[in-house]
Amino acid sequence: MADAPAHLTLLNPEQYRAVTTLDGPLLILAGAGSGKTRVLTRRIAHALHTGADPKQIFACTFTNKAAAEMKERVVELVGEIGTKVWVSTFHSSCCRILRQDIEPLGFTKRFAIYDDDDQLRIVKGILNDLGLDPKVVEPRAILKQIDHYKNLLRDPDALVSEKRAREGEPLIRVWRAYSEALVASDALDFNDLIGKTVELFAKHPDVLARWQERFTYLMVDEYQDTNRAQYDLLTLLAKKHRNLAVVGDDDQSIYGFRGADISIIRGFQNDYPEATVIRLEQNYRSKANILALANHVIAIDENRIAKRLWTSAEAGPKVRIVAADTALEEAKKVASGIQQLRRMGVRYDDIAIIYRTNATSRVFERGLMERGIPHKVIGGPKFYARREVRDALSYLRLVVNPVDDAAFLRIVNVPPRGIGAKTLAKLREDGAARGMPLLRTARSYKGGGRVGQGLSDFVALIDDLADAARVTPLAQLVHRTIEQSGYRQMLEDDKDANDKITRDAQNRLQNLEELVRAALEFESPAALTPIDALTAWLDQISLSADSDTIPDEGEVTLMTVHNSKGLEYPVVFVVQMVEGVFPHSRSEDKGIEEERRLAYVAFTRAQERLIVTRSRLAQSFDARERSKPVEPSRFLFGLPTAHCEGDLPEGSPAGAEIGTEDVGRARLKAFLARRAAPVELPDEELTLVDIESPDQLREGVRVHHPQLGIGEVRRVSSDRVFVAFGRRSQWVTGHQMQIVVD
Repeated sequence: MADAPAHLTLLNPEQYRAVTTLDGPLLILAGAGSGKTRVLTRRIAHALHTGADPKQIFACTFTNKAAAEMKERVVELVGEIGTKVWVSTFHSSCCRILRQDIEPLGFTKRFAIYDDDDQLRIVKGILNDLGLDPKVVEPRAILKQIDHYKNLLRDPDALVSEKRAREGEPLIRVWRAYSEALVASDALDFNDLIGKTVELFAKHPDVLARWQERFTYLMVDEYQDTNRAQYDLLTLLAKKHRNLAVVGDDDQSIYGFRGADISIIRGFQNDYPEATVIRLEQNYRSKANILALANHVIAIDENRIAKRLWTSAEAGPKVRIVAADTALEEAKKVASGIQQLRRMGVRYDDIAIIYRTNATSRVFERGLMERGIPHKVIGGPKFYARREVRDALSYLRLVVNPVDDAAFLRIVNVPPRGIGAKTLAKLREDGAARGMPLLRTARSYKGGGRVGQGLSDFVALIDDLADAARVTPLAQLVHRTIEQSGYRQMLEDDKDANDKITRDAQNRLQNLEELVRAALEFESPAALTPIDALTAWLDQISLSADSDTIPDEGEVTLMTVHNSKGLEYPVVFVVQMVEGVFPHSRSEDKGIEEERRLAYVAFTRAQERLIVTRSRLAQSFDARERSKPVEPSRFLFGLPTAHCEGDLPEGSPAGAEIGTEDVGRARLKAFLARRAAPVELPDEELTLVDIESPDQLREGVRVHHPQLGIGEVRRVSSDRVFVAFGRRSQWVTGHQMQIVVD
């Protein structure tokens, strides 16, 4: 290996095989901390080293941060040629494809990309037009259903034909109107980026053949997180050359709520029987004791692809299990433990507190604040989600795409121009009747007075900015938009009692100045015209992810398990490991295995020390209600004391080793059997009928659940109901129950 190229050095045998296996389908099962990014980037370098054209390589991952890191490391390995490799996210990749080839689907190459806020605005307008009560047909719930089915590549016609929905019900009516609104506005939502690309390839084989010919080598990171739409996209692109290399770990599949389908990675060998399978099991992140705990927890999942992490590193400190009476006392113990670690020389930014849901953070924030420990919570509003930033971007979106009705509605009266809800309703009605977008409808508005003048001024403003956008550099255009729209003046006029600009207005002005700086820092290809550079910048913003921002140094990080994915810290506290919290109370049947994978991901974020905490009493959200005893998380039963210490739940065998998956099974099975024991029907004669339609589940309806018994529906969501079963209440799905007929 002395004469081996640099990209083939410092690899273990399995990594070397994965890097050098270029031809044919390849499944790389990469355990946590096993160096998968190193393998992917060096595999790209090896393809280039063996003569591949950089334009032949398609490398895809899930976040902009991961894509940028991958591309940077490729360039470090191979130099400038690495910049020509296609390294991107799924959505960014599809956006690039559609910007070139979308026109056969009836959209222009300048289509807008609608975000969550735009979608919500459209759906609320549709509900109003259809006369549907948003309190009954909740807009966000409808959008969640639409997103879910789009990830499955389903449309309203498919749902009706497959009898998943009935023609005329709210979901179908709203979805059809929503689709029409997107077409009319020359816009796609986020899920459409992939769905429309698949549709384009399916309907236009010549377009598909061109992209298939271009990409000889396809490489996909985090394959366990793919959904059906992404799977179909990859299947189509890989069909010609079959050089599809996927890297993933079914043990880390934790995004089922976003549509990720774990059966995709588990079925790879069925899709490609000739596939090479390589397991990366050597862990370079965590001490041996941490891996022992993680292996123990995940091994009970009998459906997983067999693998076992190991490390040549020392055992390190035993995993510490800490119990407290209440959640607040648990938080105080965590804060005290952090102070002790700080005295030992551990930096605050080397410590993370990880929990199952955002709601858990409050009490731990309080514990840290009481001791003056600096901290930051991941999950707060991001820069591009702030109101003033979104407003400024909406002006620019309308400049690029004058049929973008969502952008029009957001800023037509911001700053105020005397254009109220009645005027907007009339514009929407007129536009729908004449088949015209709102900006064009506003041009022909016949009314006078303040409203007419306001609309006239707005149209003139957009026209002027559109003219400027063709010749004005990006940052100057953003600055001009903020000034000329009157937005800056509106904020400067927001004064307090002392005639000073309010703190809120100052913060918003600073954010707008930061937006101009962001435009100034945007690096667009020199060949792009100013208007195309603006389009590319708006694309980049639309495709940016919340998880791309990590807190500054010097603070303890608090975050959910989902937000921790891909990160690592020398010290990790995994907190509130109790039944109903972790695993979550909503996890049932197959969902419990995803909860197990979440625990595995949380534990494997730790490098040096792992501390797992729980409380003995449930955290109460009602001061009038006494806290109730709570069971330890089922994932803590049977932990071996050879690797763990502290407040282990009853039934953990002293001195047990990790050598078998049967460790602690008897205690765990007894615990689960106690929770899952079916509830018998009462002696009274009852008639049960199956649920054929979600409409049957309304407040006050009595139902029977096979494990929880008789209950009464208290609240109804789009896909679940909240049921009171005696003293216990929880969310359940309708398909598990029957209706009690009195």
